Amino acid sequence: MNVRGPSVGLVLAAAGSAILVVAVGVAIILLLRGPGDDGAGAGAGAAPATSDPAGAGSSSAVDPDAPPGVLEQCSDDGGPTLPRSGRGTDATSCAFAVAVHEAYFRTARPGDPAQVEAVSPTTGQSYQMGCIENHNNGGIICRGGDNAVVFLY
Repeated sequence: MNVRGPSVGLVLAAAGSAILVVAVGVAIILLLRGPGDDGAGAGAGAAPATSDPAGAGSSSAVDPDAPPGVLEQCSDDGGPTLPRSGRGTDATSCAFAVAVHEAYFRTARPGDPAQVEAVSPTTGQSYQMGCIENHNNGGIICRGGDNAVVFLY
């Protein structure tokens, strides 16, 4: 009896499909990770080292209306649209969150996605932050570089 196994082409196609499924799954997980997770928001092409851990913080408590993930409210300019900023990781200082808030309003129309450049008051360095709608939680979330996360709400 001559029993043949699957052809090489079929095996390669199945292996390629499996790799594609795993890659898509990993990409989805990385996109959906919360701001408190390690590595969130680093993204391809983001500037390195956006962390600003030594920056001046605020003693403000988290606003009960803040989106999930805000560790600390950093500013409230009292305006009608997105008046507050908050930091979303320990690697993000309040001083940097305020700088991102100011850069966003210089660059974008409130509520629109934008790529903004913010200068860290602590390091003096300029960092690129990608800001998009914070789906399901309102406001804007900005991410960039080395785990910096800023909420505008």
